[in-house]
Amino acid sequence: MTTAKTRQEAAAELIRREIFDGRYRPGQRLKQQELARLFGYSTIPIREAFRQLAAEGLVTLDPQRGARVVELSSKRLEEIYEVRIHLEAWAASLAVRRMTPEAATRIQTILEKMGHAEITDPEWLALDREFHDSLYACADHEVLCRLISNLRLSAEPYLRLELAKVVGYGPGRREHRRILQACLRGNAEAAAQTTVAHLRRVAKGLIAYLRKNGR
Repeated sequence: MTTAKTRQEAAAELIRREIFDGRYRPGQRLKQQELARLFGYSTIPIREAFRQLAAEGLVTLDPQRGARVVELSSKRLEEIYEVRIHLEAWAASLAVRRMTPEAATRIQTILEKMGHAEITDPEWLALDREFHDSLYACADHEVLCRLISNLRLSAEPYLRLELAKVVGYGPGRREHRRILQACLRGNAEAAAQTTVAHLRRVAKGLIAYLRKNGR
């Protein structure tokens, strides 16, 4: 038996996935009645799913225009990364002090997968998310990790902008390795600084791409 909560979560997950896959485009209206028919639900869990996605920064809610996929904006992305840089640098420094050998091995395995020559954009994004999530989990700071996760969700649509061409895989591989190496050396300052440099480079490439395209 499904509850209103599980119906809301199922709807939010599908809409989120459709946004990430590009089937719902930036600025596109999300029609409540249409989605309710698609799921076979009432409009209530759909409306709650919209609110959840708005809190994640993926949807905008307007009394007149309804729910729409968030527009891609260089200003918005810059703001997201300004906050991400501070939080993730702190998380990386905490992770150094609390990383176990088992966690280090798990993160190394993720990096090996990211090194495959034929990796696709969706595979890279999934592994990149897994790398950072696994690293920051070592910080053992639930509130910090939740804030970072929400910001990463907000940035996800931007990261799907022809990722390989915009920011490149090669630099990302090198930067991820440097972050892990700093952790393994027990150097919290280096882990934080390398994380900052990595995020700044990615942000710079994406922001330049958006501005070039008038966003």
